[in-house]
Amino acid sequence: MENKKQKTPGEELMQAVYKNTKMGSDTITNVIERTKDAELRRELTSQLESYYGFTTAARNKLLEMNCEAKEPGMLSKIPADFSIKMSTMMDSSNSKIAELMIGGYNMGLVDLQKSINQAKEEGAPEDVLNIAGGVMAFEQGSIERMKKYL
Repeated sequence: MENKKQKTPGEELMQAVYKNTKMGSDTITNVIERTKDAELRRELTSQLESYYGFTTAARNKLLEMNCEAKEPGMLSKIPADFSIKMSTMMDSSNSKIAELMIGGYNMGLVDLQKSINQAKEEGAPEDVLNIAGGVMAFEQGSIERMKKYL
């Protein structure tokens, strides 16, 4: 049986950040192609660029820790992709897209907050907590920006 290296609290949190930001960017990529409104497309494009920045930061931090970023599994991506396609098939209005995005941000916030709380309890480094906190602030701000499209 192979001996696996024990993950540190910092690594666990950065893996959670990486997964969160990859799922977020994948979701926006799927939604943006269904978005007809130019202003909403610009907003989503801006959010996508922010997610890319956070994904890169998480990947780089994991590399500093001599760890490899783990891609989200297909089992977590397929239901999200299917849900977006089904939800926007009949209604791709700004309101529907904003509703989907807000729901996704809320799921990401809940999952990431759990990971942050656990990492804090286990003594994760401050720089790692700061990256995760930046993602939380970004997602909370994104919810506020999406509200005007409801």
